[in-house]
Amino acid sequence: MIVYDTMWGSTSKIAYSLQGGLEREDIPVTMRALKTNHISDVLTDVLFSKAILVGSPTLNNGIFPTVGAFLTYLKGLRPKKRMGFAFGSYGWGGQAIGEIETVIRNLGWEMALPAINIQYLPDEEELDNLKKMGQKLGRLIKQWK
Repeated sequence: MIVYDTMWGSTSKIAYSLQGGLEREDIPVTMRALKTNHISDVLTDVLFSKAILVGSPTLNNGIFPTVGAFLTYLKGLRPKKRMGFAFGSYGWGGQAIGEIETVIRNLGWEMALPAINIQYLPDEEELDNLKKMGQKLGRLIKQWK
């Protein structure tokens, strides 16, 4: 599952590139943009997902509010035995990723790979690398029990 929000489209581009890579590895992906999906529906999907990729832009040196609300709700539910991955975008600070990783660690989830944090809009080379990262995540998900 990929859950994210975006301000100017950068984090969305990252999410869709990761999805492309995961699908190349035949991993079914549920995409949930917090801007257009109710948080209760998103959390229901979490209960049936093996891996949760969480993406946020950095806003005012922190996490985007909708992603923060999602993580707060997630901490309350405390689902176990998940693989987590953080990704995001930023203009100058980049602090949102650290906040996502802290929640993932506190939930006791396995951190699949180091987070991805891209400044401004990802270019074509970065988008290609993100698809490759998605494929790598897909291979890890297949092996994970």
